[in-house]
Amino acid sequence: MGRNLFGRKIVMKKSKIIASILFFLLTTAQTFAQESESEKNATGAGISLSSASDKPPESKNSEMKTESKKKADEKTEIPEEFATEIASEKIALDDVVPAEDEAAELREMEDEVASQLDEKTVEEEVLEKPKILEVAGLFASESEWSQAMIKKYVDIYTAERGKKTLQAILSRGEEYRIFIRTRLKELSLPRALEYLPVVESEYSINATSRSGAKGLWQFMENSIKPYLRKSDWLDERLDPWKSTEAALKKLKENYDSFGDWALALAAYNCGAGLIKKTIQANPEMTYWDLAEKGLLKNQTAHYVPKLIAIAELCENSQKYALDLPQLSDDDAIIEYDYVETKKPVNLSKLAAELNLDAKTIKKLNPAMIRNVSPPGAGFPIRIPLGMKEKGEKAVEKVAMELSDGATLFVEHKIEQGDTLWALSRSFGCTVADLCDLNGISEKAILKLGKVLYIPMK
Repeated sequence: MGRNLFGRKIVMKKSKIIASILFFLLTTAQTFAQESESEKNATGAGISLSSASDKPPESKNSEMKTESKKKADEKTEIPEEFATEIASEKIALDDVVPAEDEAAELREMEDEVASQLDEKTVEEEVLEKPKILEVAGLFASESEWSQAMIKKYVDIYTAERGKKTLQAILSRGEEYRIFIRTRLKELSLPRALEYLPVVESEYSINATSRSGAKGLWQFMENSIKPYLRKSDWLDERLDPWKSTEAALKKLKENYDSFGDWALALAAYNCGAGLIKKTIQANPEMTYWDLAEKGLLKNQTAHYVPKLIAIAELCENSQKYALDLPQLSDDDAIIEYDYVETKKPVNLSKLAAELNLDAKTIKKLNPAMIRNVSPPGAGFPIRIPLGMKEKGEKAVEKVAMELSDGATLFVEHKIEQGDTLWALSRSFGCTVADLCDLNGISEKAILKLGKVLYIPMK
């Protein structure tokens, strides 16, 4: 009984809804018919519906839209004080947002160059420009393809976005460029190599590629020996001074092996083994021949031309009307003092003891990935020049009091339920000791599977 009554209520509601829909349709049809009849009458009498107001047929709709817009504008009127604030915010955004767009567009331009040159497309206007055959110790081929390669990259970095990008990169690397330039001169290596980090990392010491290469000179982990060290405590690829020494040594070894800087650079990019194998198969060919005939990887084929183009612009900036940061050959390398550690030292505590900002010490020691010096004696920590005596006292004061012996710590893989407090109780150390050794704060969240180092008392 109840079910039938409930069913009737549903039917009645449906009937009402249907009736409402039919009434709406009927009303709309009548209105449309009346409007059509009025329009016919007006036209038959020789009267234009638009003539009364001297406006086009859509004037009624236009007036309605205009009126609506006026009302909307009245509703959304912004007080003057807020309008000024919004305008200033937009200016700030305009200053920030285009940077990403410019970088993306620059990469698109480089990709376009790559595709054009891979198809051996050589524009006449490019070839009409003077040939670039030597720049700061690097030599290029006279072939049409090679010159087109170089000049296309010149065009990219003399375009508006390219100029800004190159200027920003050189400014960022100014401190390291002085060091690199000095070392190149001391080692009698081509001056153009100063601009290789522009190609490799855009002079960013923290740069990491998709393939895992890191640092200013983009060393892969499998290619750092015997030049650099990497451990749970250190990654010297991130140290711009040590990685520079390693990169220049590797480049010099490549040159000694191949007797040609273009091939030495190609070997730095894709590996000496691959270049040797390619040369053995094509003994009469130069780097430029191999690149033009597609016998090198695409990235390697573009690597040297891009470097030569950037070196040309940087070494002859006035010729290209570029306002780039310039270094003097007389500029001195920024020097530092070093203090040796006997036990692990937390960099943040050392900075506090020296009345320095923690970022300053970290910037000087970027290879210390745990913010703590490695266990064991004899590890040098870089500090500002003139602070050696104070630094030695500070190191002695903040060095972790670990037990003597070969084993200064044990490894513990984080498990479900682990906390710093519980681990300190289990291993007989303090929470502060755990934080110091691992370079973390007492509020750090422990991730499952992560290795934590436990100091042994």
